[in-house]
Amino acid sequence: MGRRSRQRVQRQIPPPAAGPHAAPPAREPADGERLLLEAIAAGELDEHLTTLADAVHARYHLVQTVRSATALAGLRVGDHVQINHTISPRYLHGHRGHVVAIDDERATVCLHRPVGRFHSGEIRCPPLTLDKLATTG
Repeated sequence: MGRRSRQRVQRQIPPPAAGPHAAPPAREPADGERLLLEAIAAGELDEHLTTLADAVHARYHLVQTVRSATALAGLRVGDHVQINHTISPRYLHGHRGHVVAIDDERATVCLHRPVGRFHSGEIRCPPLTLDKLATTG
């Protein structure tokens, strides 16, 4: 066996396509943000780290809840969707189906064929894991 065939080839995984629920592009922090980040990095706010972490966690949870509710409100029974890269298990990435039911937190999607442990072809998904497909016609 030659040396080249023994070398591991590192595959470059392309970044996920930006869907309607993708995070906004990174931007340069404003002066206030930069000062806060520098103060945290320098240890100037060590006595307040727990309070800051709690506040960031609460705000993040609120933002995710609003994004999820907005995404769920945009779905209708019959919509054609594709499962995006944020779902687990990963073998569901890219599968398509249509919404057959919606409850307070999730949408039930009927896949075009059974996949993995989802023998019925139906899967309950958080709304942020679904990308709505454009309808033709």
